[in-house]
Amino acid sequence: MTIQNYLNEKITNSWYKNAEIDYGITGKFLDCEAVENDLLIIWEEMGEKQELIIADFTEYTPEQIYNIWMEMA
Repeated sequence: MTIQNYLNEKITNSWYKNAEIDYGITGKFLDCEAVENDLLIIWEEMGEKQELIIADFTEYTPEQIYNIWMEMA
């Protein structure tokens, strides 16, 4: 499974699915892109586009990347 597929599954089908049920917050994963050694994650929350850059992402597992996103989002 690619990091893009993993993040889509975790962010869209887990995080925001539960956030909508619990708090009425909607959102979804849009894309991610490697920019040199960094990973740009793009998602939408409540209709607003959000971005996060994780430095040196190749040193992390997909689960760690998701956990970093979750802490920062």
